[in-house]
Amino acid sequence: MKNINTLLRFYFVSCVTALFCLLLPGCGVFNTYQKNSDGYYERHYTCCGPQALAKAFRLVDQRAGIIYVRDPYIEAEISRRIQDNGIKSKELLSFFNKEAICITWPSEIKEVAEQYGFEIITLKEFEKLDPEKDVVIVLVHSKINNYHWLVFPIDDPQYYYGINTKIDKIYLLKKNEQKR
Repeated sequence: MKNINTLLRFYFVSCVTALFCLLLPGCGVFNTYQKNSDGYYERHYTCCGPQALAKAFRLVDQRAGIIYVRDPYIEAEISRRIQDNGIKSKELLSFFNKEAICITWPSEIKEVAEQYGFEIITLKEFEKLDPEKDVVIVLVHSKINNYHWLVFPIDDPQYYYGINTKIDKIYLLKKNEQKR
């Protein structure tokens, strides 16, 4: 009987806590980003994933001598492609932290790069990169697990968060010759 009372108390406290969180102003459920009329999260347009992809694509083309009348790498369009590939996991996470909408998963970086005609080569070592030749998308994180996508050589991924910067992913971009 003592175990049942303890279990019931725990259940009651859990229910009251959950109800309190749902009704509390500013809780994640009531403080999420909204989709626009086209069904996209505009907040994701200005996040580091779409921005890094656009910067990297432009730099690869610039180094290849490709000049455009109109920029084909618009961050909002890149973001819409990312969101078209799946947003459900980010929406679920955004109930706990609305900034989860800004996440760009490594698989999404690869998928969108391929859609734009780029090949991604995963590297293990950052030190061997040549800033004059290589264009790399790098995922870094801080000691407190803030993650950010950067572009080398435009950004300095090794020290983005100071001496506590950790490099997680290194993706070398190459223009896919078959898609030119």
